Amino acid sequence: MLSMFVWRVVMASGLAPPGYFTPLIALWGSTTLLGAMLLFQREVRRRTRAEAERDALLESERAARHDAERASRAKDEFLATLSHELRTPLAAILGWCAVARHPRAQGAEAGTALETIERNARAQARLVDDLLDVTRLQSGALHLAVAPTPLDVPVRAAVEGARVAAAGKGVALAVSVADPPPVVLGDAGRLQQVASNLLVNAVKFTPAGGHVEIRVGRDPERGVAELVVRDDGQGFEAAFQPHLFTRFRQADSSSTRQHGGLGLGLSIVDHLVRLHGGTVAGASDGPGRGATFTVTLPLRVEVPVADPPASSAVLDGEAALQGLRLLLVDDEADVRAAVSRLLEQRGATVLALPSGETIEGALVSFRPDLLILDVGMPHEDGYALIRRVRTYRAEAGGQTPAISLTAHAREEDRERALAAGFQDHLPKPVDVPSLVTAIRARVG
Repeated sequence: MLSMFVWRVVMASGLAPPGYFTPLIALWGSTTLLGAMLLFQREVRRRTRAEAERDALLESERAARHDAERASRAKDEFLATLSHELRTPLAAILGWCAVARHPRAQGAEAGTALETIERNARAQARLVDDLLDVTRLQSGALHLAVAPTPLDVPVRAAVEGARVAAAGKGVALAVSVADPPPVVLGDAGRLQQVASNLLVNAVKFTPAGGHVEIRVGRDPERGVAELVVRDDGQGFEAAFQPHLFTRFRQADSSSTRQHGGLGLGLSIVDHLVRLHGGTVAGASDGPGRGATFTVTLPLRVEVPVADPPASSAVLDGEAALQGLRLLLVDDEADVRAAVSRLLEQRGATVLALPSGETIEGALVSFRPDLLILDVGMPHEDGYALIRRVRTYRAEAGGQTPAISLTAHAREEDRERALAAGFQDHLPKPVDVPSLVTAIRARVG
């Protein structure tokens, strides 16, 4: 605009002869046209980029919304499955409690009620443990207490734990162990969990009258110990094999599925085996043709010298705690009464308190061999209580061994309990053999 004004002023002044500016005018016009074209192209490119960025943003927003909806659906499905799996054993427990309480309940019927209640309570506890283990594995908070371990020891313990469920379903268990048993460097408790999860799966997917084989052996050429669990049950499609050890994945996840569960057991097995430096694999010839799971662990050549483990009959017998004086503190009346009776049935003398308010006098008058303290109590929790006890003189009971018995079952809870002054940490619900073993270990 300014150039045009200057040109008109020069032409009106007569300072330039006619035709002098004609080439310049043509050049200016072409330059202006070229500039306009360049400006237009830049504007087109800018708008194209803006539209592309807008489209990408919209697509990203759509993808994020789709992912959020899918995650929300997955969460809802998981919560629905979890609710179903927790309510199913709870319904059986409450139902059989009502049966046992009925005036017409006979002795055999009451026995069936107790067996059913125990079986479903253990199933519910296993679900909670699996969820907790998944959280530990994801956060890297699960630690192994490794030691040279004959592999048959945790496997036999797992088999004993599965016998009741197998017998109730009419499934036969057959165990074979190499002589001598292979020795691995591992956490006996976690190896028992590996074997137990595989056995629970095998029994669950094997129909009545079926068989489950458990074999413990070694492959010297590969330098590994082997645990093989084989059943003649349901099996699975070849297409499902890559998803066997994926969390929350099940071959049949519909509402009409025949078998319950959260799809966590095999995932936990895979994680625990890999933490031990081993591998686990599953195979099946197809639906209805059974399944085989093989765990391999690095073989340790030397055989540890150790006392044979006490049998479950010894640990659960009437004289298992004979002569021991145990002081129990738990604010939950039902739990306090149940644990007291369990300990008394095994020969112990028990003093049960609802809180730690009078524990100082009880330590002097009762003189317990061991303390069993709940952690989650009002006013003064178990951590504060054991710290207070540890301030007492030895003759006043300040050095009495103590076990925390609590529903707080994370690894960090165990570490906190040991740091506060406990000698052991056991989770609720109470596993009687584990509690008896811990008590006997702490009082010699």
